[in-house]
Amino acid sequence: RESERQRGEGSLLLSVVHRVVSRFELELPKRESERQRGEGSDTGARHELANAKGESVEDRNKWAVLTLYEALNARDVERVQQLLAPDIEWWFHGPPEHQHMMRMLTGADEEEFQPDRVAAFGFTVVAEGSAPDAAWVHAWTVAPDGIITQVREYFNTSLTITRVAASSASSKDPAGSTHCLPLWQSRRPDPPVKSFPGLVLAI
Repeated sequence: RESERQRGEGSLLLSVVHRVVSRFELELPKRESERQRGEGSDTGARHELANAKGESVEDRNKWAVLTLYEALNARDVERVQQLLAPDIEWWFHGPPEHQHMMRMLTGADEEEFQPDRVAAFGFTVVAEGSAPDAAWVHAWTVAPDGIITQVREYFNTSLTITRVAASSASSKDPAGSTHCLPLWQSRRPDPPVKSFPGLVLAI
């Protein structure tokens, strides 16, 4: 909304465009400084500094996601814009009335997210939290430059994260095969809810 944007308030992301069912492209304006330079950001500088300090990719990505939650809860629009890609992808599984992250990003929801657990597996960071009779999981994708490019939102859904690995070749299977190694399992809410489907996310 133009009047809200002029006041520096309103939505964190300015428009939502349907990409496929339950998947959207969220548009973010580029910061003026980035448009003038045409490249780079303080996030890229943090990435180089983290590498110089010997920080792992997982630690850096967890830091980016935790910083995003702090910015969202504080309604820090500028900080959110620095952390999210302008074409971030959003995917949702659960009852439509609980699409809280999408509504929060578009300024239509004042929900706050306080993760109980955060884990990183390469460029995937998974955060889990709960509310009365509810549980949520967010799986974020962080690019090599530290920018968050995708979020998968799960509400009242059991999520298992696995890593696809190749098996060594054998006499029975000369070409080898692939299998999934379990990495992480979400917790079930207490007390349990009636409908709690399970999904697997392979990375």
